[in-house]
Amino acid sequence: MGNYYDVYQKDVWRNSDYNLMEKFSLKGKKGFVTGGGGGIGRNTAAAWAEAGADVAIVDLPGTEAHLETVAKELSDRYKVKVVPLYCDVSDSKQVDQLRDDLIKELGTVDIAHINAGVCLGGDDVDVPYDVWRKTIEINLDGAHLTAQLAQKIMREHNHGGSIIFTSSLSGYNANNFRGSPTPVCAYGTTKAGISQLARYMAAGLAPYNIRVNSISPGYVWSGIHEGVMDKEAHDILLEPVPLRRFGRTDELQGAILFLSSEASSYVTGINLPIDGGYSIY
Repeated sequence: MGNYYDVYQKDVWRNSDYNLMEKFSLKGKKGFVTGGGGGIGRNTAAAWAEAGADVAIVDLPGTEAHLETVAKELSDRYKVKVVPLYCDVSDSKQVDQLRDDLIKELGTVDIAHINAGVCLGGDDVDVPYDVWRKTIEINLDGAHLTAQLAQKIMREHNHGGSIIFTSSLSGYNANNFRGSPTPVCAYGTTKAGISQLARYMAAGLAPYNIRVNSISPGYVWSGIHEGVMDKEAHDILLEPVPLRRFGRTDELQGAILFLSSEASSYVTGINLPIDGGYSIY
């Protein structure tokens, strides 16, 4: 570890070559985001691309037209490599192929946002078994498979890295809807599991300089609510939210960039709520 006085420098801002903002740069880094075609995934890809990383946006087969458009738009705007890749994250064979595709397109993986997930209808206390199984397979099995892919590449290439999971306020709270839980029983269970998976991976991968964290978005206006939610439902849903509004997808970007970059080099094993204050109570 060397001389403690050299390792634990104080007031490094006094060094002539120190620049805090450079710690947020991802120049030269390679990353992938699952669920890359959705609102949160697109914004992760955009944040990484703006910070200088080459990015693979990963989503289901059949999303080619949408994903190719997003990839080209980001690549043209930020002048980095952005490629679309296709994978059902709950299918282990497709995840194996994704690994090969990532190595072919990016060469390695420094950062990964494990973000793909579903919230299905009928997911209340009487959740049908098929809804339960599909939710578990995509949200939890898929998170495990793709996170394992990421950490194994990082370890094989011996360069450390950062893995970020998308959990949810539903993973630590039975979302309050005028005194009753909202119907996200299986979904909330998977998100609680994801937060704990991140902790265990953080503990196990720390010796390899791989940091693992999760974010827990609250009610975020990612596009799925457009044309579906009327004002009354909107206002009722926000009653337990101190900021009294939905979050925007761009309001997740700062947290994701922080956890992806050297700015968070001493942060691992945390779950970061981004929920407008919902978790205060």
